[in-house]
Amino acid sequence: MTIRLFNEGDKSQAICPHCRKRVGTTFARRTVPFSDGRGTVKDLLVAVCDECDSVVATPAQSTPAIQDARKRAVKPIEAQLPAIYLDVLDLAAYEIDRHSTTAFRKALMALYLHRYASGESPAEELREACLSARRAYKEQRGAARRRLSLKVTPRTLQDLRELAQDTGMSQSDVIRAVIFRIQADVLDAPRPALMRELKTLSLIAA
Repeated sequence: MTIRLFNEGDKSQAICPHCRKRVGTTFARRTVPFSDGRGTVKDLLVAVCDECDSVVATPAQSTPAIQDARKRAVKPIEAQLPAIYLDVLDLAAYEIDRHSTTAFRKALMALYLHRYASGESPAEELREACLSARRAYKEQRGAARRRLSLKVTPRTLQDLRELAQDTGMSQSDVIRAVIFRIQADVLDAPRPALMRELKTLSLIAA
């Protein structure tokens, strides 16, 4: 089956929910909000009612742009942690790519969260890593703390929530454990194959 491609100015017909009838339409680029009101898609090709000027249809060729915009709709991950954890995360990012930015910190966390959430790495490791992290970095009263704040995709946030549920840990403890695993893989006993993969990731995330 051949998918018809439309361009700006092309004509078609559709049922307009506002006019409540079949109307002529013209394809145009518009900024269109998501149905749940959380974000918009800019310059999306849509069919516009010739009578009331409302968006009445979206061609198949615009679906990838909608999906991409949804993936880019960011959600916050925040945790108050002993400062050492952020030092570890920043040092690991620096060891992987000495020109890395804070965007790579987010990409590194997202990669590890997804590996555990997808089962590529066993979630049981995170419970062990959290215990090891708490033994290694004892949280003394009055010790410096820093806020980890990452703007991530809904998928990464879902990975974090699923891991917290599956392991019975808080989201902050999952983050502690992931950072401790990053320390083990990058700083304590780096593996050449993994380091090459992470260096490639740093180029993409830059």
